Amino acid sequence: MNRFLCAFSIILFTAFSGLSQKPFSGVLKYKASVMAPDTNKVWKSWNVTLYTNDTVVRVETETEQFGVQVYIRNMSMNKAYLLLELDGNKYAIQTDLSKKADSIPKSYTVKKKMGSKKIAGQKGQKYLVKDENTEGFYCYFSKKLGNKYLQVYPEIKGLALDYYIPSQDGLIHYELIEKKDEQVNRDLFGIPSDYKRISFEEFMRAFYSNNEQ
Repeated sequence: MNRFLCAFSIILFTAFSGLSQKPFSGVLKYKASVMAPDTNKVWKSWNVTLYTNDTVVRVETETEQFGVQVYIRNMSMNKAYLLLELDGNKYAIQTDLSKKADSIPKSYTVKKKMGSKKIAGQKGQKYLVKDENTEGFYCYFSKKLGNKYLQVYPEIKGLALDYYIPSQDGLIHYELIEKKDEQVNRDLFGIPSDYKRISFEEFMRAFYSNNEQ
């Protein structure tokens, strides 16, 4: 159960909306990985793919428990849906981002540092992020693209290119591996008709009910 909530929160955390800079329509592909404790070996890795038409964002995240999960966020309406399948039932879990953003506790600091590097052809500015459980880690953010597509640390207004998010499994490393400028099929941004739209609270009641049976 804890791993489910952790996976759910990571999907939401990597998808909140922010302020825009240069408009972008296309695809962003990230590789996510976690290192085995006290080693330099990758313990597990997965892909995160983002599609956007600069108004709506669709994030596809590979997960162990639920397969590829889809998160669709309308930036102008500040609402989002997480598409999940549970025991043959399909759910579109609605999230009101105007309420959710204020409920996330801040337990880290961000400081801009000297230096930059290229990630998937994009120049990234260096930042140092420190939280209460780590000594700090360096992240890189674009100056040309805004953070509204994939806002990780809202204090930084650029798109996250190479960054870390603490989790119960350790530091998750996300790195942009491909950026494609193109017109995205609008059908990707709709909620399929066979998905039931419910709140997160309603979904959790269904989740517990199925586990008790």
